Amino acid sequence: MTNQRTKARPDWGLLLGIGFTFVTLGVTVSVLVLERVGSESKTVVAAIVVNSATSQLAYLAVRDVGGGILAALAAGWIVASRFGLLAAGLSSRLEVGRWHRALIGLQSFDPNVGVAIQQRDPRDVVRVFWMVTAAMHIGWVSGTFVGVFLGNVIGDSQRFGLDAVFPALLLAVIGNLLRQRPGMVAALVGGVLCAALIPIAPAGLPIIISVFGAVVALKVRPAGASQ
Repeated sequence: MTNQRTKARPDWGLLLGIGFTFVTLGVTVSVLVLERVGSESKTVVAAIVVNSATSQLAYLAVRDVGGGILAALAAGWIVASRFGLLAAGLSSRLEVGRWHRALIGLQSFDPNVGVAIQQRDPRDVVRVFWMVTAAMHIGWVSGTFVGVFLGNVIGDSQRFGLDAVFPALLLAVIGNLLRQRPGMVAALVGGVLCAALIPIAPAGLPIIISVFGAVVALKVRPAGASQ
């Protein structure tokens, strides 16, 4: 009897949650950018070209405290550099060609890598990665246009608590990993490093340094593993 492999896919509730999260991100970031640049077209172009909410927010944060354009760009770049680390972490799970691998690297973000890397079969890793990526982009672009053209109606997006949606999503995405000993160690060590560096390090750098939590976790045996 032929053993047919069941195709893995993320729960539809998770996909909808990811899409909704990126709608709220698009709204929040586009409203903030539009307030500062005063141009709908520049706001849309920034969202599509930069393609990173955290990078745009880091850029705005430095500009708002009086930093120069180069410092603001550097802050955005430092925050975005974590995507390269995410792509490198996913690379060992990929069994695809060079160009496909490069395209995945360009689209590696926190949620899609976090969900894809939990899959066991390499084909499922790729399939789930692109499903989550599609949900992210649809939500991001939709939210950007809503924020640009309805931002004056929405007003301050933070009063609706939209700034808390993305952290909540990440906790949902990595929930299974946090139930495992290495995942918990990575989260604790990375969190402590990040919290300790925020008051003294340049914007974005604490997030990059916190990745060393994963390096420490590599030395931790999963519960039940043979000694």
